[in-house]
Amino acid sequence: MPRSARTAAALIVVVALLTLLPLVAGDYYVYLFALVFINVILAASLRPSLSCGQLNIGHSAFMCIGAYTSALLAKDLGVPFELSLLGGAVLAAAVGLGIGYPSLRLRGVYFAMVTVAFVEAVRLIASIWVPLTRGNAGLSGVPKPSILGMTLATKTSQYYLGLVLMLVVLVILGKLERSRLGLVWKGIGLADNLAQSLGVNIANYKLLAFALGCFFAGVAGAFYAHFIRFLFPPEFGFLLATNILIYNFVGGRGHFAGPIVGAVFLSLLSEPFRGSAYETIFYSIVMLLTILFLPGGLITLPGKLAGLRWWKSAAAESPSPAA
Repeated sequence: MPRSARTAAALIVVVALLTLLPLVAGDYYVYLFALVFINVILAASLRPSLSCGQLNIGHSAFMCIGAYTSALLAKDLGVPFELSLLGGAVLAAAVGLGIGYPSLRLRGVYFAMVTVAFVEAVRLIASIWVPLTRGNAGLSGVPKPSILGMTLATKTSQYYLGLVLMLVVLVILGKLERSRLGLVWKGIGLADNLAQSLGVNIANYKLLAFALGCFFAGVAGAFYAHFIRFLFPPEFGFLLATNILIYNFVGGRGHFAGPIVGAVFLSLLSEPFRGSAYETIFYSIVMLLTILFLPGGLITLPGKLAGLRWWKSAAAESPSPAA
């Protein structure tokens, strides 16, 4: 069977299993996997920036903007969920354009420092703008998501909404990556000076990749707000920003499926430590082990195992010098 056919069959099986999960698993797993969907969207949305060679550590800030915007539009102004989600995503992209335009000309650690500072700035604004965000008391009572006026009251129905959102985002990002635009992003990431010498406006392409990532981070934040129904500024701090980056590196940022694998793997395995200090330790250890033993990420593990099996088979079949 061709590789593309095997991949398509595997994807169909995974989607079918995720569709059936609420029928066989309890509420806890429905809740857990809905959070995994959010992390997958966040991890995948960072990939365009990383493809361009941008070390973006500010993605949690755009999730925060999308979450608070959508929550406040729905809670205070009664805006329908579809429009509030879109509003959160658009505002996150607009802020991304505003931040990205001057800062994307910076390279390496300087750009990373700007994104870290932006995460802290957004978190502090959410903490001190009490009349709007309720500050560190938290914004509660965020309306449940609804589709065409029908409220999704149960966690199971919200799980399916999260699943659909994740699949839509992944399809869009996957098509973009395989398009000419995605190839240009990769080319800039590999050799931006060469791309510029060929007439490519690398600043505009980097800005587009950055803004698109911010848009989908805003989508993840908006869904998170209506799913959890409570927003707390410290949740969107530096720890979440680094976790999103780790999803990409642990999963393997050289392949589109890498961030997805990393987000699923780390979200599920870190669940016993969620919210505790052990969560950071766990992420640090996994990151260290990945750098040492799987620099290409978990996505390269099947290939390495296959290579190991081939090497053992070849060694067993080779005649010994004595023979």
